Amino acid sequence: MSGTVLLLAAPGDGGAAAVAAALSGRVGRGGVLTLTPADLVRARWSHRVDGGGEASTRITLPTGRVLDDATVGAVLHRLPGPPFAVGATNGRDAKDALYRHTERQALVASWLLSLAPRVIGLVSAYGTAHGTVPRTTALVHAERCGLPVARRGGATRGGLVGPPLPGERHVPRLAWPGGPASPVPVDVLPEEPAAPHDRLLVAGDRVLGPRADEHGERALRLADALGTRHFELRFAPLGTGAVVTDVELCPRLDDPRHVEATAALLSAVAGRTPRRTG
Repeated sequence: MSGTVLLLAAPGDGGAAAVAAALSGRVGRGGVLTLTPADLVRARWSHRVDGGGEASTRITLPTGRVLDDATVGAVLHRLPGPPFAVGATNGRDAKDALYRHTERQALVASWLLSLAPRVIGLVSAYGTAHGTVPRTTALVHAERCGLPVARRGGATRGGLVGPPLPGERHVPRLAWPGGPASPVPVDVLPEEPAAPHDRLLVAGDRVLGPRADEHGERALRLADALGTRHFELRFAPLGTGAVVTDVELCPRLDDPRHVEATAALLSAVAGRTPRRTG
């Protein structure tokens, strides 16, 4: 494998740390580099887009190490929110800080988009691992791909939704003594499971988890719909089966099998991605 594997993650991200440890045996010294949002802020950037829309980037880290398009082999993208903090809270300083934040966010997003075939994780103009796909949208995609999805929703009053179906609960938004027919808005949510969630990880073309045989093909269809081949499905029991309660676009990676699969995917991407030399 050639090229540096970058892990973009917040400080204290245990999943990123576990993947870095798993990669240490696959790449040479200095072949794995974890960068936090603060590291990206302190770095010096040169980012150019030519007339054909092709971007080239050179990043000089505070340590003096230089990263460019020819040296990045693969990227695990786990930035949890806006990659650059705004800082100031009011007045002209706040406006200036917001402008800097917006510019930096656009910069990191353009960089990741230019590396898109090498990036593991969702890539979008927002520069975060969740991009523009909120939880509800991801669940809608999951249902359209044939996965069993827990019912979610709500009503302006409890009496409009009827009694809870198996595997769901109705949560009033206000404490009210009127009972189920009261004029209080309610949320329809999946039942809290008594046991830990079943989890299924998509990592490239692999699907790992106890329900992979049953739902693997549908999960890969969902990957195409979401635009990422690295995410986690969480299930809750429902009768003799289970339903999807969440689509996590930034997997926890606290299962050794999931960590190993992610490290293997990064190694494969770094090994097959051609580099630009000029």
